[in-house]
Amino acid sequence: MTARPPLSRTALLSVLTLICIVTLGISSAGCIAATDPDPVRIGVLLPGSGPFAMHSPDGLAWAVDAMNRQGGRTIELVYRDTSAGNTLAYAEELAGRDDIDIIIGPATSVELMQIAPLVTEKGKLLISPSVTTGLVTAEFKENDLFWRTCPADGRQLEAIFRTLREAGVRNVSLVTANTSYGETFARLAPAAAAMNGIRITGAVSVDASDDFAEIAARIGEEEPEMVVAAVYPEEAAGLADALAAAGSPAGLFLTDAGRSPYLLASLGERAEGIQGTSLSPDPSTGYAIAYEEAFGEAPQPFAAQTYDALLLAVYTAARQEAAPAEPLAASLRWVVSGDGIAKGWDPQEASEAMAMIRAGEHPAVTGASGPLRFGELSSAGPLVGYYTRWTVEGGAFCEGTPVPSADVSPALPGLSYDPVVGTGDEPVVWMVYPLVKGDRSFADSAYRGLFRAQESFSFAKRECSYDDLALLDAVFSAKNFTEKPDLVITEGFQFTDASRAWAKANPDIRFFTLEQADFGLLNACDVVMVPYGASYLAGVMAANMTETGRIGAVAGAPVSVIDPFVEGFRAGAEAYDPLVNVTVLYVGESFEGFGMPERAGALTRELRAGGVDIILMIAGSSNAGIVDAARETGDVYLIGEDTDQSYLAPNLVVASVVKEIDAIVYHAVENEIMGRFAPGQEVWTLEDGGTGLFISPRFEEHARVVADWRERAIAAEKDYLKTAAP
Repeated sequence: MTARPPLSRTALLSVLTLICIVTLGISSAGCIAATDPDPVRIGVLLPGSGPFAMHSPDGLAWAVDAMNRQGGRTIELVYRDTSAGNTLAYAEELAGRDDIDIIIGPATSVELMQIAPLVTEKGKLLISPSVTTGLVTAEFKENDLFWRTCPADGRQLEAIFRTLREAGVRNVSLVTANTSYGETFARLAPAAAAMNGIRITGAVSVDASDDFAEIAARIGEEEPEMVVAAVYPEEAAGLADALAAAGSPAGLFLTDAGRSPYLLASLGERAEGIQGTSLSPDPSTGYAIAYEEAFGEAPQPFAAQTYDALLLAVYTAARQEAAPAEPLAASLRWVVSGDGIAKGWDPQEASEAMAMIRAGEHPAVTGASGPLRFGELSSAGPLVGYYTRWTVEGGAFCEGTPVPSADVSPALPGLSYDPVVGTGDEPVVWMVYPLVKGDRSFADSAYRGLFRAQESFSFAKRECSYDDLALLDAVFSAKNFTEKPDLVITEGFQFTDASRAWAKANPDIRFFTLEQADFGLLNACDVVMVPYGASYLAGVMAANMTETGRIGAVAGAPVSVIDPFVEGFRAGAEAYDPLVNVTVLYVGESFEGFGMPERAGALTRELRAGGVDIILMIAGSSNAGIVDAARETGDVYLIGEDTDQSYLAPNLVVASVVKEIDAIVYHAVENEIMGRFAPGQEVWTLEDGGTGLFISPRFEEHARVVADWRERAIAAEKDYLKTAAP
């Protein structure tokens, strides 16, 4: 996979301007329509650089461009870079324009207190993606024109102290910024700490100009195990350096405001080991994957919330078209109370949701950051947000498994699109995953290929998972399609019987299956990716690296798709060193084992207790639990599965046994679009590049042994295939 390079800030401004030039033309007043008399114009007040630039305006530019390519009413961003000018002046300008009803921003609580009264008094909606302070809820509880797409910080405090309790921390020192943001943490932290049995040994409020050496000395006297700092990146960098200079043994744990590229740039290697929590995209949506594909890097901390602010803005504008006499705040409240078919975050789903809203439909809209559901107070933010615990490792923010702040059931958008406002004659592709997205493995890799195909071709996609099996059975057996698919892609061995039945019953629909069986049907093609040879190489590498002579694997379940991983790993290790001990543990007995990260973590600790120092992860979304446990125990290296999983822990994941699932899904769609579908079965192996062992960049010294053993691995795989059914 070759990702697109991230947009520079100069390129960002060019993209934002180009959107206006290409679609509308530019006048002296900004991006004013030349050919389209009535675009949807949305103001944006966010920083493009500096320590508070954590929102990804370039992500907004991409979203607008992609939505506009879907057709319908043109969307235009009127962007003002608050890091390059006066936020209040920009707010006065945008709020004073008759062609702008909704403004996204600002970035901080200080700016919000300045501009919110000005914007809302003019009857305009203001949607902030990153002001998390709880004080805002009380300040604007009577103002239904102010909304935010990030939960209040009380939720984050609960996540922080729960995380620290689970890590065994019992004493912390609290440092908070001398702002309304910091005041929220200072006010709510004692109760959250007490609830988790943690003692706050001391607390201090700081400004960027304060003497951090003096603060570090005071913290040293308190002797905390951890310093929890609700500060901005500049203060976080100063505090980190002061603690290090003072020789403090305490760890540093930051809140979301401290997580910024600025922190890494300022501290360099000194940032290693800093931890924190921050808001995260909902992993089941695939937004993070799409962002990585589009920009070559993980989304910024508030990118998903900023994207969702755009969704709320364009949906509200669509509702205003359907109900022009309705107040703006009432239109937005209507949007987030939808009870119809579920629509997701991506440009296709968003464009369909807009069309449905204009036609009087009431879809249940979800966003990149999670369900777009709100309580009575719009200023309180959404009811559910996702948080992730991160660690600076290898010069990057490495994230654990995102968890919701409240109970929520991950779900994919609705199966079909209301034919009243249908999409037309473009091909329809259904993708059926083994799990909802977020497994950082099989499902996510398939979605990556699907997203890449969407960027290249014009087609409508629908997504389902194994949870939708009963619905799919009913639809395919009754042939009761509101929107008939041209191509159905099913992923995983558990769909074998269902895929066969669906294909037999619907000979006019093409089925592309991954790792199931050759059904012998003219409308079915199956692809088998044999990981035996790549796993053989993983076994060789593990046997070469181990210092204890004990290596192991944590697998999702003892099922056929896992067998070549396990057998190849064992064979490679034994061939390299017959004295190396290999232990394999299974998370579950069947499919459920691929979605049990806590159980996988427990098995990892068990292996570590037995001296295992190299672990192959072959447990799907359960792999996140393996990584978390490996970080806790230390002195262990990991080998990932299906995709390059070094991003999970760059200092721990030495390699990954990869299957080119994304490429296979992409070409399945490409073949459908180009009319090149061919039935039968394809077998992809180490020899033809369908599988392989990807060496993580910082462990390239191990590439030599892998290269030396490649031909023996290919030969061993050929012998394996002679006796094992693909």
